[in-house]
Amino acid sequence: MAQQKLFGEQIAKDLAELSAHLKTHEAVCAERYSMVAARLKRLEVIIMSSAGAIILLLIGLVVGDL
Repeated sequence: MAQQKLFGEQIAKDLAELSAHLKTHEAVCAERYSMVAARLKRLEVIIMSSAGAIILLLIGLVVGDL
């Protein structure tokens, strides 16, 4: 019976350690996610600006030839 109690205490200790590790992992992943989202937003702005500039350049070329 004492061995079973000791085994239960070890499981509780392992679960507490695992829970702490998981919370740390979630915090790190949340920070990484926010960094990735910011980089994607910046990339989206660059792509949209480039596309707008290309479209305006092409319109200018077409209108200039008329």
